Amino acid sequence: MNGLTLFLAMVFVAFLGTAHAQDAAPAPDAAPAADAASADSPQVDEDQAATAAEKELERDLAKFWGSRRKVKVVQRRLFEKDGRFEVAPFGGVIPNDDFIVYFPVGTRVSYHFSEAFTVEASFAYAIDNESDLTKFLTAEGIDLKRADIQEYIRNFYNVNILWAPIYGKISILGFKLSHFESYVGMGFGFFSTHEIPADNPNGNDRNKPSGNTIVGFRWFIDDMFNIRTEYRQHFFQKFNGGVSIPVELSLGFGITI
Repeated sequence: MNGLTLFLAMVFVAFLGTAHAQDAAPAPDAAPAADAASADSPQVDEDQAATAAEKELERDLAKFWGSRRKVKVVQRRLFEKDGRFEVAPFGGVIPNDDFIVYFPVGTRVSYHFSEAFTVEASFAYAIDNESDLTKFLTAEGIDLKRADIQEYIRNFYNVNILWAPIYGKISILGFKLSHFESYVGMGFGFFSTHEIPADNPNGNDRNKPSGNTIVGFRWFIDDMFNIRTEYRQHFFQKFNGGVSIPVELSLGFGITI
């Protein structure tokens, strides 16, 4: 009886262990699923974060390259001169003579054979006016007749080559965007002068070879009209030796056709 009881007890224990093993078997399968879910969740967040960062980078790159493209627009010429003629009446002043202030008036005629290069011919008639120093020296009571003025400029002619390397825009008091170009040039010509030597009070007319250099700006109003501001340094042989260096400051009105 005791042996039978012991056998039945062993069978019962074995049955309970089998049943418990069957109930617990699904648990290992469930755990990896939970682990997989927890492992996949950070990856999804990282993908979303990477996508947002990439989008932000794309926006920054678009702003950068957009600003670079905007700068290039400034270099585009709104008003073109290539293959066109220009006529520019002008007036100016030659202020660096101690005894005479000259006011040249004349005309410049140009041909623009490219946007950068221009050939130009000009003529000017010089209106002379005595300086305050001359008026003082020739006043009554001072024994001077001509204040030692030995040469007068009458008119001058020049042929020049101009080079315009800079083109741009400038805001005028925030109200208007103006296009301009700067140019430099050089050329040759001659000055017609009236010399007054000591032995000939009536004087002599002379034509003298000359050279000149130029720095100027062309301010565009539209495709046809512009305003020119210039500095010109002239050179020619002075009466009784030496070099005369009249400085011409001028303002012109250009008409491009």
